[in-house]
This record gives sequence, C-alpha cells and structure tokens, in this order.
Amino acid sequence: MQKPATRNAAALVFIAVTQLLLLAIALFRLVQTRASALGADACLGCQSATLVQHEAGIWAAIWLLLFLLSLRARTVKVFSTTALWALLLILLADVIVLQQFGLRLYLPDMLTYGRQPQFIVEYLQELGWWLWLPLSVTIVALPWMVMRMTQRHLVTRAARIGLLSMCGLSLLVYALPDRAASPLPWTYQNLIEANWPSGADARFSDTYLQQLQDDPRATGNAASCSAGLGRGGDVIIVAIESLSWYHSALLLPDSLEATPNLDRLAAANSWWEQFLANGFTTDHGLIAMLAGQLPVPAVNRYRSLDVFEGYAGDWRALPRRLSEDGYYSAFITSGDLGFLGKGDWLRSLGFDHVEGHDQPEYEGAKRYSFAAVSDDLLYGRVLNWLQDERPDNRPIAAFVETVTTHPPFIDPASGVANETAAFRFADRALADFVETLEARGYFQNGLLIIASDQRALTPIRQNELAAFGPQAGARLPLVMLGDRLPAGGRQTTAGQMLDLPFSLDFYLTDEACRLPGQGNLFTGQEPDCVYQPDGNQRSIINAFCGADAARIRMDGDRTRVIEGELPDAERRIRELNYQRARLGIQEVNVHNVL
Repeated sequence: MQKPATRNAAALVFIAVTQLLLLAIALFRLVQTRASALGADACLGCQSATLVQHEAGIWAAIWLLLFLLSLRARTVKVFSTTALWALLLILLADVIVLQQFGLRLYLPDMLTYGRQPQFIVEYLQELGWWLWLPLSVTIVALPWMVMRMTQRHLVTRAARIGLLSMCGLSLLVYALPDRAASPLPWTYQNLIEANWPSGADARFSDTYLQQLQDDPRATGNAASCSAGLGRGGDVIIVAIESLSWYHSALLLPDSLEATPNLDRLAAANSWWEQFLANGFTTDHGLIAMLAGQLPVPAVNRYRSLDVFEGYAGDWRALPRRLSEDGYYSAFITSGDLGFLGKGDWLRSLGFDHVEGHDQPEYEGAKRYSFAAVSDDLLYGRVLNWLQDERPDNRPIAAFVETVTTHPPFIDPASGVANETAAFRFADRALADFVETLEARGYFQNGLLIIASDQRALTPIRQNELAAFGPQAGARLPLVMLGDRLPAGGRQTTAGQMLDLPFSLDFYLTDEACRLPGQGNLFTGQEPDCVYQPDGNQRSIINAFCGADAARIRMDGDRTRVIEGELPDAERRIRELNYQRARLGIQEVNVHNVL
C-alpha cells in the first residue's frame, strides 16, 4: 500500500502530465490551424495565447470529470469515465479533421456522414495504419487507463484539492478578456464554442417574414427570357473532385504542378481565372451547378440529415431547362449514389439517366473512396455509354462526377495516399478521355466543360491568398473545349457555379431565362454578387461583388454585414433572407451533442 506522501507525489505527476498532454493537443491544433493561410495570425503569440485561453474552458470540464472520478460513488464514476472518454476522443478527432480537411470538427457533420459508417471506415483504412491503429488503441485503452490511474493516484484529499484547483485555474484563464476580436473565431474557439448553435439556426419572426413577402426588393427576382445562341450539339460537364488552382501551374506560382495535361488543354482552348464556388462541399457545388439554386442554408440546415432538402428541381435546374429543347440528360459517376440520398435527388431534378458505382461494367474493379472505381474506368464507361447507349435522335447533356481525387487522395497507380500523384493520375485519365473524344470528332459540334465540385478541403495556401485575397477559398479552375466556342484563351471576367445552367441554356438553345444579377459565361456578363457559405463558420456567408468583399452573419431578423463592403447591403440581405425563408425550416434530426 502506498504511503500518503507517495500517493500525493504520484497525483502531482499525473496532474502535470495530463496538463502537458492537454496543452500539446491545443498546440497541435494551433499548428494545423496556421497551416491555412486564412488561419495564420501575423501575431503568433497573440493567436497562441487566445487559443490556449479558450481551450482552458475544455480543460476545466476535464479536471472536473477527473475529480468526479476520484469519488467513491460507482454511478458517478461510470458517468464521468464515459463523458471523459468521449470528450478526449472528440478533441483528438478535431485536430485530425483539421489536419485532413482544413475544417474544424462539427459534430452534426460527423453524425450526418456517420449515417453510412462504412465510408468513414474505408477512409481510415485508406489513410493507413499510422492513424487508425493508434486511434483504435486509444478508443479501447483510454477508459481503462483513466479508471486505473484515478483509482491509484487521485483518491487522497490532497489529490482532489489539486484537481479542483486545476479546474478553478482553468476557469480563471478562460474568463480572461480576449485580445482584439478576430474576424475568424474558428481559429481559436474551443470545440464546444465552435459547435455552439449558430445564427444559421435563428428563425425569422412572423413579422419579418411578412415584411419580406411584401418587399419587392426581396421578392422581385422574376426571370427574364431572351434569345440564345442556339448552337446546339452535345455537352459534357466533368466535375473533377477537389480540383483547385494550387494543383495547376497555369495561374499560381509554387503550385503542385499536378495537372500538366489540363493546363495544356486550357491554354489551347478557353479557361477562366475568376470562376467562383458557391459552397464548400460537393453537395453545395451540385446544388448550384445542377439545380441552379444558391446553396444558402435553410434554418437548421446544418443540423439536418437531408442535405438536399429544399433544393428540388424546378425550371432553374439544368436537366429541366434543356429537356424543353429535346435534350436527354445523364448523370454518371463512379461513386455511391446512395450516399446522402444523392441519387434520388438527382432524379428529382429531371435527369433521364443516373448511374453510379454499381454499374455492371465496374464488376471486379478495385474500389476506392465511396466504393468508386478509378477515373480511367469512369471515363471508359462514359465513352461506352456515348457510343452504345445514348439516344440516337436527341442531343445529350451529360454530367460526369469523378472521385479519384477525393481525400485522402489515393493514387490508383501506386495505392499510396499522395495528393500530387492522385491528381496526376486523374490528369492523365482526363487527357486520354479528351483524346478519344477528339478522335471521334466530338468537338466539331460538341462542348466539354471541365470544372470542380469545390475547392479541396485542405488548408488555404499562401500563394492562393496572395493571388486571390478574400476569394482564396472560392476560386476554382474552369476550362472549356469546343470548336464553336465564342471566345478562346484566358477569360478574365468573373463567373460562378450558379451561372452554369443559364449559360448553357443560352449557348445551346434558342431562348434562355435568366434571374436578375446572374452572369453569363459565354458573353462575359459578370454576376452582380457571388455568395458562398463559409465552411468553418457556419453562420457566415461570404459575398464577392466586383471589387468588394463582405462577410454576412446569418442571425434571423438581425442578419447583417460584419466585415467588408456590401453594395446596397439592405436589399441584398433581404434577398438572401427571402431565399433562405423559402427553403422552410428543416427538421432537426441531428441534435447538438454539446
């Protein structure tokens, strides 16, 4: 039996080691945060102190749980062990998600994507044993270690006083005033603060909703129709997963130079340097490019399992627009269409043909993220479909969604997780696809659009920030190939994902309908404003209006500009609120765990 002095010394060592471990987790998060150019404060000391200060709020909870563990009541011990186990695991998960995706861990996201846990398991397996093995050991060993240590070293009066003292000290540090307010609180908030219900969930009052209904500035968004170019012919849109400017050497210095073939094709055809994303995830990109709707979140959107709820197809959707002029539309991907109910949503948009990973041609092929085959097999399938299965008497509009370059960036050639290698593989597969189309004479009367679904979920790079400024998280490559394009070379006018359905309707058909403020990629008409929900601050919408940039905080009736300049701000905010209100209030089926 240990003497009291020995136990007290052991308790002191345990407390010190625990505090160092907590500090190490916080500093590792600081390193990962600063890996993004948007997360790096010029004052390292200020950022470090602020992050540690906010993290101290979590530490206080951990010290309190350890104190409860030191008590004799069995029920209290079971509760405390479970709570402590869960808290430590999500702290570790937070830094892993930040390292992998450049985003904080949002618990509703974890539960949403956790509906299909096989994808999470596959992702961890693809990362390799270096991550999932220690993670598995931690999950199994942590509860036992905590119980064992507290029973051995934290049962004396002095140890309990020490635990309560650390709890009080942590609360004192947490209560200290912040330094000057940062416009990016995700860089220093602790996990509970980052997951606290945001203004995106604030409901509009009945009075304000009636004001929106009666305000022509908010509701006056009727479409205007005009003559189109009527070029006709087929169109294929290839959305390359996570394709970003830092992968290409075409525009940015110090890039990964992972897409030499795409760069060559762009230089010989048409490419846009100011094409902007309207979201930060694949579903956002699809909603904008296919449904023709701005993916602003409905109330409770980020706590709902139904990511496509409210974005059903109407006249704005690309398939419905083109079907009126005889087009047959197809959506072809190598990924699992059951994920997040994407397949059902695509059919609701009016696609005539929708296929995914279960296509018989892929039988026996190696599988990667989302049960997808590699891009070369996907392009081979598209070519076969074009040759053997497409309708002979109708033009086609085909949307092809790739998966190979989805994180963790597994290179099919080597089987290794390597971002540059994965993109070079995808780049070669794309070049072979284009070469085959060219050999078939496709481009004489056909159009190929190469885009991205989102900027890669990786930290923003310094070269992107230097070149693009506030738009660094939204700028994406856009390339078009076709013998009858109105203009070639580098296009300097701005465009957005939301412009694509109208622009294609204008290019292909005799008449196209446009919403006010919408741009046209084929005439150089720029959108009035481009809106992009923020990935790390879910209550924020980024606005890019010509040379102006602003950050809008969603907060129900009190939605407002918190940073930058937004031209005609009152009208634009009312328009955004009207669009959000039209989506309704989504059911909260992912309750905030914290």
